[in-house]
Amino acid sequence: MPHILIQHEVEDFATWKEAYDSRTDVHDAAGFKELQILQGLDNPNNIVILFFNPNIERARGYLNSDDLKQAMEGAGVIGAPQIIELQ
Repeated sequence: MPHILIQHEVEDFATWKEAYDSRTDVHDAAGFKELQILQGLDNPNNIVILFFNPNIERARGYLNSDDLKQAMEGAGVIGAPQIIELQ
């Protein structure tokens, strides 16, 4: 069962969360099911998200899309995210 873990830092969690929540339909269409969102204890703008996606190829396509890159930039993501595929 493929899982995707994404870690990144954002400028402001509340701003990021609002932008993230506005894209639920996009995440659903790409097959992502959110399992957990966590924030760092010392830095609440350090975020880890765990997803399940039954189709790893579709997941990879979305994760490498210009649409996601632009959405992350607009949401205040700092730097490149760390993306780990898990089984």
